[in-house]
Amino acid sequence: VGALLLALGCSGAKDNPVAPMSSDQPLVSRQQNRPPNAPYLWFPWNGWTIVGGKVTFFFVATDPDNDMLKYRLEVLQSGNVIRVYDQRENSQGWSKPAYRSGEWVRFTISLPVGDYEWRVKAIDDKNAEGPFNNPNHSFKMR
Repeated sequence: VGALLLALGCSGAKDNPVAPMSSDQPLVSRQQNRPPNAPYLWFPWNGWTIVGGKVTFFFVATDPDNDMLKYRLEVLQSGNVIRVYDQRENSQGWSKPAYRSGEWVRFTISLPVGDYEWRVKAIDDKNAEGPFNNPNHSFKMR
């Protein structure tokens, strides 16, 4: 049995379809970047009424590759987007310039009295966009 193993192990690369690569060829990982998961919306709670002119949103998302995240928050009325807050374009109101995967986000804006919905999606630092949370959450400003 030992001679047989030795004979198989000594066959050349020409005869062996699983011949090892030469040491001058680097191993390269070709794993593709995966987009972030849909965010979990924590506050304002669905149907909540906020008194005063400012609302602070709290939410979190994770990224399967642990990439840094930025966010796009949309405010809607009657199902129509009326305001877009894209952290890649403007950092005003965001508590940090970017967030780690799984790190809670705080975002504060002023809104007039009205009935609103909100939704959020995460974008990783390689520009892969995740889905919006589903369904939208609603809140009232009074």
